[in-house]
Amino acid sequence: MKLKDKIILITGGNAGIGAEMARQLSKQGAKIIISGRNEETLRGVADEYGVDYIRCDVTKEADQYNLLKEVKTRYGKLDVLINNAGIMKKYAFAEDEITLSNIRNEIEINTISPLTLTYLFLPLLKKSSEPAVVFVSSGLAYVPFPATPIYSGTKALMHHCAQSLRHQFKGDNIKVFELLPPPTDTALADNFRTPSVKLMPVDKMVAEFVQGLKCNKYEIAAGMSKQMRIISRIAPNFLFKQLANTFK
Repeated sequence: MKLKDKIILITGGNAGIGAEMARQLSKQGAKIIISGRNEETLRGVADEYGVDYIRCDVTKEADQYNLLKEVKTRYGKLDVLINNAGIMKKYAFAEDEITLSNIRNEIEINTISPLTLTYLFLPLLKKSSEPAVVFVSSGLAYVPFPATPIYSGTKALMHHCAQSLRHQFKGDNIKVFELLPPPTDTALADNFRTPSVKLMPVDKMVAEFVQGLKCNKYEIAAGMSKQMRIISRIAPNFLFKQLANTFK
């Protein structure tokens, strides 16, 4: 798909993968809107890359409707919705003190929010001549990482949702992309940094994503996620054990 002059909304655009997406996509000539909970960091990214921003906590229904209203008022349509906002928590269920709100929050941000936002923005997307939705899942959608049971489960769910919505939206000519990052050098990976784990530089990972968008590659497995996809099909138990042993 062509990116020049596209109006693109990126949730979780104030840091990490989302901020790098804003940088690289704006260089392609797209008009970028970033959203996130922290207005200070949003403003910082917006000022640095010359993009627009709207504060939004994607877990709050009122914020989602306000985000929709602001995009509609400012732009009148939306070409690309990038559902990037997400969190990853490491849990040992038999040892850690875990609250119901911990579990609900991770599921809410990683699954319910992108699905409800996608539904809410459909009317604006349909005003575009080349609309698209992007779901940022993970290489862990192919095989779970035992230390992050909720995160792994939410990304598997989004992988299947992306496939299903891609089929459903064909009649509306809405493209559905899925980005499956490998372990990437962002703050999300801070609790998992070990000498044995090679994190992919975020700029290289996002560059693969941008190229995938331009080539209409609907399932973009970046970096080592390509290998995870292949191995998960031929030796899933082997891959699972490798992941389980990585952080022993």
